[in-house]
Amino acid sequence: MKRLFTALSSLMPSAFLMAQSSSPTVEIQSNATGSIDWVAEVLKGGLTSVILLFVGFVGIVFIIERLIVVRRNNFIPKRLESTLRNCTLKSDYNGIQKACEKDQSVLASMGAYIATHTHIPFEILSFGVTDMISRAVSRQHLRTYPLAVVATISPLLGLLGTIIGMIEAFQKVALMGDTGDASVLADSIGKALITTALGLIIAIPSLASYHYFKSKVNSFGIRLEETVDTLMSPWLHPEATKSAQDTTE
Repeated sequence: MKRLFTALSSLMPSAFLMAQSSSPTVEIQSNATGSIDWVAEVLKGGLTSVILLFVGFVGIVFIIERLIVVRRNNFIPKRLESTLRNCTLKSDYNGIQKACEKDQSVLASMGAYIATHTHIPFEILSFGVTDMISRAVSRQHLRTYPLAVVATISPLLGLLGTIIGMIEAFQKVALMGDTGDASVLADSIGKALITTALGLIIAIPSLASYHYFKSKVNSFGIRLEETVDTLMSPWLHPEATKSAQDTTE
C-alpha cells in the first residue's frame, strides 16, 4: 500500500500538467466597440422627440432675441448717460430733450419725460418716472418668461416619452414571455430614455438663459433708477446743483 500511494503521488503532478496543456485556452476579448447614431436614436422617440425638437427650436429663437434686445445700448447708452449728466449740471433741459430725441433707449424716453414735465410737482414727476422704469423692466421680464416655459415643459415631455417607451417595452415582454430576446427589451428601454435625455438637454440651457437675462434686466433697472436720481437732482438737491453750475462756469 505504501508503494502504491507513493506511485500515485508521483503521477498526480504530471497528470495535472498534461490536463493544463490539453485544455483549450480561453482569451477574453473586450475590444468590442460600437458607435451610436444619435440622429437615429432621437428619431426613435417618435412624435415626442419631434415636439421636443420644436420646443428646443423655439427656445433658441427666444435666446437669440434676448441677446439682441437685452443690451446696454437699448437701456442705458453710455454716451447718452454722460450727455444727460452734463446737461443736468447746467439745468439745460432743452439739451436733454434734444439728446433724447435722437435715441430710442429706455433712458431716452425717461429723459424726454423729465425734460418736458419740469413744470409739474416733484412728487408727481418722481412717480411717473418710477412707473416708467417699472413698466420697462416688467415688459422685459414678460419677454424673457417664454424661456422659463421651455425649461419647464421640456423635462415633462421627456418624461412622458420615457413612460410611453417603458409601456411599450413591458408589452413586448408580456407578449414574448420567457422566449423574448433581451436585446429587444434593451432597444425599447433605450428608445424610452432618449426622450428624457433630449428634454434635459433643452431644459438646462433654457433655464440658465432665463435666469441670466432676468438678472441682467434687473441690473439695468437698478442702473436706470440711479441715473434718474441724478437727472432729478435739481429737485432733490438744488444747492448742490447750484454749486456745480458755479464750478463749471
